[in-house]
Amino acid sequence: MSGPDPSHLAQAAAREPLGLYLHVPFCRDRCTYCSFVTTRDESLKAAVLARLERDVRLWGERLGRPRVDTLYLGGGTPSLLTAGELAALTGACREAFDLAPLEEATLEANPGTLDLAWLEAARGLGWDRVSFGVQALDDELLERLGRIHDARAGLEALAWARRAGFERVSADLMVGIPGQRLERVLQDARTLVAAGANHLSIYLLDLDKACPLRGQVESGKLTLPTEDETADVFEALQAELPRLGLQPYEISNYAAPGQQSRHNNRYWERRPYLGLGPSAASQLGDWRWTESGIIHAWIEDRGSAELQRLEPAEALAELPLLGLRLHRGVDWDQLLALGEARGLRPLVDGWEAQLAPFLQHGLLVRDGPVLRFTPRGMLLSNSVLQIFV
Repeated sequence: MSGPDPSHLAQAAAREPLGLYLHVPFCRDRCTYCSFVTTRDESLKAAVLARLERDVRLWGERLGRPRVDTLYLGGGTPSLLTAGELAALTGACREAFDLAPLEEATLEANPGTLDLAWLEAARGLGWDRVSFGVQALDDELLERLGRIHDARAGLEALAWARRAGFERVSADLMVGIPGQRLERVLQDARTLVAAGANHLSIYLLDLDKACPLRGQVESGKLTLPTEDETADVFEALQAELPRLGLQPYEISNYAAPGQQSRHNNRYWERRPYLGLGPSAASQLGDWRWTESGIIHAWIEDRGSAELQRLEPAEALAELPLLGLRLHRGVDWDQLLALGEARGLRPLVDGWEAQLAPFLQHGLLVRDGPVLRFTPRGMLLSNSVLQIFV
């Protein structure tokens, strides 16, 4: 397949502000459940940052210095960057892209890899939202997950973020960990919110890909909670988090008013984004691509990106596939009209027929033109969303 015409990408980037994602692939140690593209070899840091800054400038020029309204520094562990390295990368973004419309600048950070001075430096550079990979506040579970921090460090990081001037603070909370108890998950959620988190991302432990923790489960050394036990945890959180002031806005995400992740929302709303760094994904116009996940090859520009041009039916299917993850749901009348305009009305009618049983069984609800999951439907969403795959 031939690649996209650069002018086509530039036109797509000019239609509305982009989201810009930068992948920092370094970790001090590898978690036992991790299958992301990361490395512990920090001797590669200079080469990775040089390539990343070069790509920032290259894409800024290629797309005509497009507007960017959300910026996200993910990993890996971006908090392993020094304050100077973070400043250089931030400066490159400001030079190459028009950040005047910027509404949100998020950086991921791991407790145990930062201090108050680092967070103050990041805040001074304009980063206004921080997302901490806390996962749990039970030291035994954290050790099982291979995390490099303990519960005390997780709470200390939240306190430092507040002292550094971050008003938007998110924390990850993982469920489905071997040995995890429901009441402890609820206690952790309460403690994180009391410590200053105004956004929680609830992640189910995923062992679909090869990782050390999967090997321990398969060998019988550890036992995962049953599906019913995990569902009980999610249902309990669905009830508890609103009492703590955090409302659901996506299947796995809860936020205080005004604290939703604007960058992540753009993925579910299928809005354009540019991802730079090893394994980073981009979507502009009809095109989607993913950078090479082989770090050495990516550094030397030897790796090939996975390129895809979406067919009209695929692009349409992604609107309900992603949009139904949002608590507000999908305007089905609008989807029908879009299908009609694109000559795909029979496809939408077919989806409607397949969704009827889920409506009858209370997994979906129709509220005027809007179709959305019920709380119970959120727990079983994968079986519904398969329709659009």
